[in-house]
Amino acid sequence: MKKAEITKSVILKWSLVIAALLFADWLIMVILGCFSGLCRANEKYFCTVYCKIGIVLLSLTLLLFGYFIYKSYRKK
Repeated sequence: MKKAEITKSVILKWSLVIAALLFADWLIMVILGCFSGLCRANEKYFCTVYCKIGIVLLSLTLLLFGYFIYKSYRKK
């Protein structure tokens, strides 16, 4: 029984962490998009640079999340 409780705790913890990281990504992209719009960025910017920034940001978030999980399980 104890092992199942630990598993639920770990799953809950990492679910909250990934949700927080994805929210931070979304917030960064919204702020960047609003700032770009205020600076009168054109459609080409949003279809190229903005999308690539989003892909890189999401990739880094997933790598960071994977590192956190690896580090967490490596301790045990």
